[in-house]
Amino acid sequence: MTSPDVQQPDVSIRELEERWCLSRNGLKARARALGVELIRKSSTLTVWPGEFVELGDRLDEHVSSGKPMGTFPGLSPDRTAGTATTTTSIAKRDDAALIAAVAAAMAQAAPPPPDDPLRRARGLAEAADNGLVLTTDDLVALGVKGVDGFADGDEAYGYVFHRHRQRNRALWSIERAIVKSKPDSFLPASSSSSSDSPRVGFAASFNSSGISLFAATTIKN
Repeated sequence: MTSPDVQQPDVSIRELEERWCLSRNGLKARARALGVELIRKSSTLTVWPGEFVELGDRLDEHVSSGKPMGTFPGLSPDRTAGTATTTTSIAKRDDAALIAAVAAAMAQAAPPPPDDPLRRARGLAEAADNGLVLTTDDLVALGVKGVDGFADGDEAYGYVFHRHRQRNRALWSIERAIVKSKPDSFLPASSSSSSDSPRVGFAASFNSSGISLFAATTIKN
């Protein structure tokens, strides 16, 4: 143990590297852990302050005995605080990662939204009515099953599928196989079989005032 009244000389870090069997980066790491500020005296000479050499020797003995440097009691308070802050940051980061993993697992476990049962019908109707040309992948995406085995003119789902080929690629045009009937006319259809039914018509008369329209009913016996 050196006397506190004796000023200890500064020691070259090169010498301490040999004494403590450290690399330059390892020695600087110990200096930071102890809060020791190395002194650069020239471009070729950097020294360890003499008053902290004994502290460095005790840290070397601590580490050489197999103990981690973080448990050495002589660490700088800033170093200790930094270690605590780092530990807290790691804990928070781990918590965030755990929350994200749980959220992802819950999203995967949730049932997928139900498919629209009319999606295929609407898609085929739109393609047929607008003369759209679709690829095989387009039809598969619409839910048309077995389209790879369709031949030109095959019917399915109420439509006729016409197969075309362009640059070695199958294309499809679609037309309705089931044509929707038109709604009945709002006007009653005339019937020639019922000869006894009254017939209603309109007649016109011309006079000096203009043209007059009037209904005329003829009842045929």
